[in-house]
Amino acid sequence: MNRKQIRERVETALQDVENRHWSDRELNRFIDDALVEFTRLAKHPQAEGLATNKSSTTAIGEATQTGTLTVDGKTATVTFSGAHGYSDDDAVHISGAAPDEYNGPFNILAPTTTTITFQVDFGNAVTDSSVSAFRIGPTFTKPSTIEEITSVSIDGRELNIMTESQLNAAAASRGTRLSLLESSMGFHPSPFTVNVNTIDNTPRWREQKGPIEAIIFNNKTASTFRIYPLPKEDKDLYVDKDATTKVFLTLKVRGIPKVSGLANDTAEPDVSSYWHEAIVYGALERAWQKETKVQNLEKSQMYRAKFVEQAMQAQKMEGITSGTLSEGRNQGGFVVNRYM
Repeated sequence: MNRKQIRERVETALQDVENRHWSDRELNRFIDDALVEFTRLAKHPQAEGLATNKSSTTAIGEATQTGTLTVDGKTATVTFSGAHGYSDDDAVHISGAAPDEYNGPFNILAPTTTTITFQVDFGNAVTDSSVSAFRIGPTFTKPSTIEEITSVSIDGRELNIMTESQLNAAAASRGTRLSLLESSMGFHPSPFTVNVNTIDNTPRWREQKGPIEAIIFNNKTASTFRIYPLPKEDKDLYVDKDATTKVFLTLKVRGIPKVSGLANDTAEPDVSSYWHEAIVYGALERAWQKETKVQNLEKSQMYRAKFVEQAMQAQKMEGITSGTLSEGRNQGGFVVNRYM
């Protein structure tokens, strides 16, 4: 059905085809509101697209730059010949350095126009200082067409979806308070910076490296998210790690689309026609809410129940497995490493 046909169904049910109590404009608004809510509740239809990096491209890595690596204690510095464009909270992937521990992803600290620094857990002398560097997030932006993320995948592999607070809690439950006995028995360090005397629970998961397992964000409708952990190996960065010309992997995002309503009387809802009746129920719920008589409010509640029932059926029948925080997809099987 298009908007006009849906509105006519609503008018017939209201016994108000002559618009004595409800105007077309008013009913159109009720139809739009019902459509937006149905899409959110049913998680149908789904939109998809690719996440973008800070350079507004869809690769997980960005353009490579060359520079010179120097080390002072446990602080490494890369100096570029010109402005690098990196900023605080960026992560950069280093290659070409020797020894090899200076290669891989690192979080940038205190960048200047032409230099970046990052902390290392070692202080070995640099034997090859000519390096290549490219930004690898860790922050990405979801497609503008998506309101709420339901799943994210990389190279066909589904990723977990969590908030920073959930990741911190998961890490904390796996050993923030290591005792001296545990340390002596060979336990790896916690993903938190632990001070034996003060128990300083500073999260270190941002520094962990390995195949991407999850996306991390502050709320499910946020426009940006982080990747966890930072990918290090070529197999976790490129479509074909052995190709002569390597192509970066991309983050495929699926989710509930941004819905603003129907533009005109000939426009049809994007939801499957099987569920158009639910839009009628949602509009009737809102129309009867306008009337303050008890029996009319009861009608509103009745149509509300029908509307929600249809939305829940659609969520099941359309086969959507939500990855939103409210659903908690995969969180039960998510593991935060206790070591770096």
